[in-house]
Amino acid sequence: MQARLTFGLPYSRMKWVISIWLALSTVLNVIDKQTLSILAPWLRDQFHLSVQGYSNVVTAFMISYTVMYTVGGRLVDRLGERMAMSACIFWWSVCTIFTGFAQGALSLGIVRFLLGIGEPANYPAALRATTRWFPRAERGLPVALFSSGGALGNVIAPPLIAFLALTFGWRAAFFVPGVLGLLWLVGWLAIYCMPTQYPNIRPEELRQLEGERTLPSMGFAEWISLLKNRNVVALLLARLVSDPAWYFYVFWIPEYLRRERGFSLTDIGMYAWIPFVAGAVGGVLGGRASDVLIRRGVAPVKARLMILYSAAAIAPLGILTSRVHSAATAIMLIGVMAFVAYTWFINTAAMIPDVVGEDVVGSVLGFIGTAGSAGGVVFTPLVGYLVSHYSYASVFLIVGSMHVTGALILWLFRVSAGVPVSAGEVFHAA
Repeated sequence: MQARLTFGLPYSRMKWVISIWLALSTVLNVIDKQTLSILAPWLRDQFHLSVQGYSNVVTAFMISYTVMYTVGGRLVDRLGERMAMSACIFWWSVCTIFTGFAQGALSLGIVRFLLGIGEPANYPAALRATTRWFPRAERGLPVALFSSGGALGNVIAPPLIAFLALTFGWRAAFFVPGVLGLLWLVGWLAIYCMPTQYPNIRPEELRQLEGERTLPSMGFAEWISLLKNRNVVALLLARLVSDPAWYFYVFWIPEYLRRERGFSLTDIGMYAWIPFVAGAVGGVLGGRASDVLIRRGVAPVKARLMILYSAAAIAPLGILTSRVHSAATAIMLIGVMAFVAYTWFINTAAMIPDVVGEDVVGSVLGFIGTAGSAGGVVFTPLVGYLVSHYSYASVFLIVGSMHVTGALILWLFRVSAGVPVSAGEVFHAA
């Protein structure tokens, strides 16, 4: 379908408009996700939720999020990024609005479960759109932009949600982000199309994108057979053991700052955004650094691995978070972990088109995202148990070791470019 709005822009500029719009989608995605965790200390009091009860609500979200991450990736490959993105943003925006009508722990858990159904497809769709519009050597930065949109959402969320809750009540903190998502959807439907359908693209620019072709559709058996690819398994396992660190920070840090550091909602609004600035910086620098290495002649996979290993080397600093006396130092250490996590998100995602065919990018991202959120499903109740029976120190000890473990997995599997696996190749090999 041809875009209705082109603004008279050439392809070289329109691709960045689309990249920025994709980044805005991940901003909204994270704000919708973060609203509950920011308000958790106070909603726990209102709904009489224990630490384990709050853990159960988060786990309900994580279960549906995990299942739909794989399904969402396949949906993107089947329907295309335009329609899949539209469906998921409409769903999660409506569910966010409904969260504002929650009356207790049960209804809160149900609506968060429903929210988890809609959110995951955002990232495979954004990656596929980026793959469509950007040549291989230029993808690191746009992938970093939409991935770091999540960090920007985390920066915006604490002051925004605190302001809405303190000014208009906690329910408004869910209503407003949901409405913003519906407005984003209108813009997406107006501007997005395939590059071949964009009227202001030159033939040589299409050739640089490696051409558009009709791709064979994969059946279920061919889709599952992607897991025979050593590179896919390595990325899956690395994200399985490293992503739970980020889910801990997303869902538990406001609670930690409230219970262990004595922060009020105003304090959280004023300071909880700071670590996520480091995350945004890590995302952009991580993507940019791998692009620079590639342009200097380093093989794409090797360049991204170099950045991943470097980030993992500083992750153990996070272990010190609960041991320092200063709240400011604790926030700084949380920022270090945000930097590491986003560097990993960007470079593992950008690596996918380097090791598999572009037609299965969404499915592979769905696989590794599912693995990461599955790790979160297992780790979230463990966090509740450890906090209830021991302390946050034991949690930070585990979290600070996760990216090192992930780096070890990538090294042991000897991830390399090899021969990319596409849907057609899987189909004919089956």
